[in-house]
Amino acid sequence: MHWLARLVANGLPVPPGFVVLPGMFASGGEGRHSRLSPQARHSIETAYGELGRRAGQRDVVVAVRSSGSLEDGTVASFAGQYSTFLNVRGIADVLDKVEDCIRSLSNEGISSYRNRVTPRDPSDNDEPRMAVLVQIMVASDVAGVAFTADPISGDTSAVVLNSAPGLGTAVVDGTSVCDRWWVDRATFHIVRHEPGQTTPTGYTITPSEIVNISRLAVQAESAIGQFADVEWAIGDGVCWLLQARPITALPSQAPVPDDSPVKTGVSKNEPPRRSTSTFPFAWPDEDASTLHWRREGRAGDPPLRPMEASERESFLRSARNSASILGSPPPRRMIHLNGYRFSTATESDVPESVRDGHRTTFDRALEAIQATGRTYWDAVLFPEIDSGNCRIEAIKTQSLSNEELSEYLKSVFTWHERLWTLHSFVLRSVRFQQNTFREQLSRHLIAHATSDQSEHIEVMLSHVPTKTTQAIDAITELAAMLQERPGLAELVLSTPDDPGRNTTPETRHIVDRFKSRLEELLTTHSLRADAGAFTVGDYCQPGWRDRPELVFELIRRYVPQDLQSIPLRKNQAVEARDTLTASVRACIPDAESASRFDLLVDAARREVQAYENHNYHVDAAASALLWRCRSACGARLASMGVIASLDDVVWLHRHEIEAFLCHSGSNQITATELVAGRKAIHDWASRLDVPEWLGVPPEPTTTATPTGSGQVSSLPAPANVLMVGQPGSRGTATGRVRLVPPKATVPMVEPGDVLVARNAGALWAPIFPLATAVILDEGALFQHAMLICREFRVPGVIQTRHATARLHEGQIVTVDGTNGWVLPGPE
Repeated sequence: MHWLARLVANGLPVPPGFVVLPGMFASGGEGRHSRLSPQARHSIETAYGELGRRAGQRDVVVAVRSSGSLEDGTVASFAGQYSTFLNVRGIADVLDKVEDCIRSLSNEGISSYRNRVTPRDPSDNDEPRMAVLVQIMVASDVAGVAFTADPISGDTSAVVLNSAPGLGTAVVDGTSVCDRWWVDRATFHIVRHEPGQTTPTGYTITPSEIVNISRLAVQAESAIGQFADVEWAIGDGVCWLLQARPITALPSQAPVPDDSPVKTGVSKNEPPRRSTSTFPFAWPDEDASTLHWRREGRAGDPPLRPMEASERESFLRSARNSASILGSPPPRRMIHLNGYRFSTATESDVPESVRDGHRTTFDRALEAIQATGRTYWDAVLFPEIDSGNCRIEAIKTQSLSNEELSEYLKSVFTWHERLWTLHSFVLRSVRFQQNTFREQLSRHLIAHATSDQSEHIEVMLSHVPTKTTQAIDAITELAAMLQERPGLAELVLSTPDDPGRNTTPETRHIVDRFKSRLEELLTTHSLRADAGAFTVGDYCQPGWRDRPELVFELIRRYVPQDLQSIPLRKNQAVEARDTLTASVRACIPDAESASRFDLLVDAARREVQAYENHNYHVDAAASALLWRCRSACGARLASMGVIASLDDVVWLHRHEIEAFLCHSGSNQITATELVAGRKAIHDWASRLDVPEWLGVPPEPTTTATPTGSGQVSSLPAPANVLMVGQPGSRGTATGRVRLVPPKATVPMVEPGDVLVARNAGALWAPIFPLATAVILDEGALFQHAMLICREFRVPGVIQTRHATARLHEGQIVTVDGTNGWVLPGPE
């Protein structure tokens, strides 16, 4: 068990649990120390109850494992000699299994094995002792054993893994003919695979999971200081280490090689990691090699192109600006290596007393505005943001000279930086402060209502008109126009540049109304773009005015739908909200407190509105305006012959674009070879084995059960549950799975579809009222997609981790958004 403790101390993923120490047993029964004392039984009951609370289950399923004092040594492992019990549920069963484990210490066969492999001096009074480990049971999809050296050949250059579907017992006890994998320790590339004699069914382990297990095994080896035999399991997409012990009887016991932490970036007896053949790079300075750098972004993200790197630098400057004003901790320091971003924590060079002063100044201004019943967004932020967006949007780039276009590029980047600085103020004022109107409303109800009504706040603050719901209303209206005549939708939507080109005189009046309403939508939502948190695509996206075909794709998804049901569901939800709000108000007895309730509800709803609308006015606007500027510069450089096409502008840095624009004339320099070279380097970098971190190892962290940002259900999941996530939008619905590709611009959706995606940015939000339900691998309760689902009563489940991998196209499922469950649909 001490080996497992070392894994926990090094921050490795070990299932939560507790230990029953040898001193907690009393003598009696068939063997020594075979009965639990009353005090021990009470302690175990308490620990098991706490473990259940951590897991969100009353009678959590656990594994009860023996751990003898001589077990897992370097000479003998005692593997399989003592008792282990899986799938134990309930305190009575746990207590019984703990006593069974201790009895196995006195088993005759084990005594013989112990005397044979660890002979003892007769005068030695140190009798073998037994502890018992109780851990949350990992409901594994696949499990096995990893050896950091080949236990048969003694080869220390590769990690050897055995894997089989289901529980790891099938591997360790030899009942399964398992797959075997060999992974090179130096590169973590799979060099050999021997499939088992039978083809596994159900879960199939992926190469990336094999590599991840190998890296964890090498870290476990580093933790225990010896070649390691590591038991592992994967459940719900999370890899857990169940046990680690030294490999016994290894041929030619060589020292542990120094290359063990290749993945983590540092060898035990070497200076911090430098360049390698799989990821060559140079540190920007000497001090950088002494820091821990983690990779930013999602696994599988391509390296940044030069213009994208310039955009990310603008984000980082805005983070520094807002941290200075708000008195927040400074943002992480960022470096770019081969186009990939790595960051490290930094300490503020501003004294804490000064930062406290900045925080106090901002909070006082915020409180003064809130005291008038106004939100910080309405009083301060929106006027500046709306004015700046209109100013930049009004510029006609076609009429600018090259020098003026260069200055325009500078001004757009300056405004981009300012918008993202203000973005931090938005979040601070409407979410991340202790005196939001929502919090004030909660405190007011506790103080003045005759009974606790705080649980109703979520519903009372829902269904507030926002920019997104306005866009949905307009798209619904446009689609309804095209439903008036059969075949009209196809004629209009096939020519987005001129919607009325193919129409007949009989339909001209409909098309004229359509074009007028469309122009109104494109004017009021010109900067709507797929930008902000949870966006899956590129950083910089066009707005609807610059790419109206995005709107046409949305309308195309709406035309086949029952459009009358969309406003009907919304109106029913608003009516239910207002009825509930009135009933809560009736619980406040005095008129003055009831009037204050009205004010707080109105202000809190405006906070909700500000949070949703900021995505359009800040996130989307910053993206759309920068995209428009970037495209204008690309078109100008292409017309000058500097680059081959306007799309090639992304291969230039911002300062290079400015220089090329200002260097026009007879001696014009071209960038075609520079662009071609950068494309080749980008292609090379895309194939690199990018480490998750570089430099010195991370500080050990406390192991915890992985969770997302929402609330999990307090009820135990049904036995037939397909997937457990977190509630995103309440309700239950059954439909067929529609898998959404990560790069989809606008998801396909038909009546009865359950949309399943990795995540969802703001651009997809108008699609969700059409879905029967939504399931996301990632996501958060407060993201725009889930807000829209709740507005239109579409059940949603988030943080499923692997829905896109485990559900298949057309599969019938029932989505329980109230509990966060995905269940099989009716056959």
